[in-house]
Amino acid sequence: MHTHHTKNAPEIGKTYTCVLNDVPVYEATIENAQGCWASVTVVKPLPGKFEKHYTSGQKFDIKVQFYDFIEA
Repeated sequence: MHTHHTKNAPEIGKTYTCVLNDVPVYEATIENAQGCWASVTVVKPLPGKFEKHYTSGQKFDIKVQFYDFIEA
């Protein structure tokens, strides 16, 4: 189990625009966050080259350090 806390980590229960490599990818709600990882539920994919990779309601884990989180 990882217990490291990432600076500017997302908060459980909040919805964020998740930005990967300066590209807004999807809006998602943070279901769980522990250390370097977070479980998210996609609210909606955002227009762009990754739009077809995600669907509303999709759930998965992400590595927090790879994303910027902008509160929606």
